[in-house]
Amino acid sequence: MVSGGKITIDVDLKEENADKLLNQEVDFDKPGNAQFYCLHCARYFIDDQALKEHFRTKVHKRRMKALELEPYSIEESEQAAGKGSYVPPKKRKIETQPTDKQDLRMETKD
Repeated sequence: MVSGGKITIDVDLKEENADKLLNQEVDFDKPGNAQFYCLHCARYFIDDQALKEHFRTKVHKRRMKALELEPYSIEESEQAAGKGSYVPPKKRKIETQPTDKQDLRMETKD
């Protein structure tokens, strides 16, 4: 069982899971009918404008910075506890997800 918000978000950032989350079926019980979702913060928004405004907030920027470090594995935690040589986690580059209109512009340029 996976516990903790950061671990589940790291799973959501994998390409196959991200595609499912960004292209969800309409769900009338969720804000914006589940069509406007921020992968990094795991939040739904009522429309595209609210999602774009969210991308400019401190909350989103802090989340992006927190996600730069890869999550610790069991082996890394044992190494840090003295059961081997410790290697610090690597940084990864996380970019804000593009919106649908931005995707269309990028595809037409290629």
